[in-house]
Amino acid sequence: MKWRRVTCLFNVNNKAHFYFKKKITSQIQMEKVINLGIPHVGEHIFETLNTHQLVNCLEVSETWKVFAENVLIKRWKGKMFEACKSGETKIVKLLLELCNSEESGLNIKDKIYGRTPFMIACINGHKDVVKLFLDHSEPTIELNARDNIGWTAFMNACQRGHKDIVQLLQNNSDRIVLNKTALIIACQEGHKDVVQL
Repeated sequence: MKWRRVTCLFNVNNKAHFYFKKKITSQIQMEKVINLGIPHVGEHIFETLNTHQLVNCLEVSETWKVFAENVLIKRWKGKMFEACKSGETKIVKLLLELCNSEESGLNIKDKIYGRTPFMIACINGHKDVVKLFLDHSEPTIELNARDNIGWTAFMNACQRGHKDIVQLLQNNSDRIVLNKTALIIACQEGHKDVVQL
C-alpha cells in the first residue's frame, strides 16, 4: 500500500481543499471536519494557531467560534493587563464577556507602577479598549483606581495627550472622577487640545 501526502488548505468560505499530487480531489465543509462532536481534536488543532489567527476563526462559523473562544480564554485567562497593554480589543472583549473579574485579571495591578489594565489602556492610547471598559456593565471595574504615585487613568490620559480617550472619560463623568490636577498636568506637557476639551 502506498501512502500519499495530503495537504489541507482552509479558506474564508469555510471550505477545505484537499490536494493529492497537486490535483484537487475533494472539497468539503469544514463544519464536518472540525466539529463539536470531537472537541479534543478540534481544540488541539486550534491550539496550534496564534492569537490573530484565532481571532479570524471567530468569524468562520459558530463551531469554530466555540473552539477559538475556548483556546483564547485558556491562553489569555488572567492576562487582562497584557491584552490592554498591547491593544488586543477582541481579547479584552472576550475576557470581559466570558470571565469573572478574578479569572480575567480585571483589576490586578502591575508590580512596578501599581497600574490596572484600564489605566494601561488609557496610557497606551487604546481607545477601543477603553470604550469596551466604559461600555461594560461590570460594577467591579475600578475606573478611578490610583497607581503608586496617586495618578488615575484620567490623569495618565491627560499627561499623554490622548485627546480621544480624555473625551471618552469626560463623557462618562458620572463614573469617572475628573479633577483639575489632570488638566494642570496636560498644560505642563503642552497638550493644549486636551485642556480645551
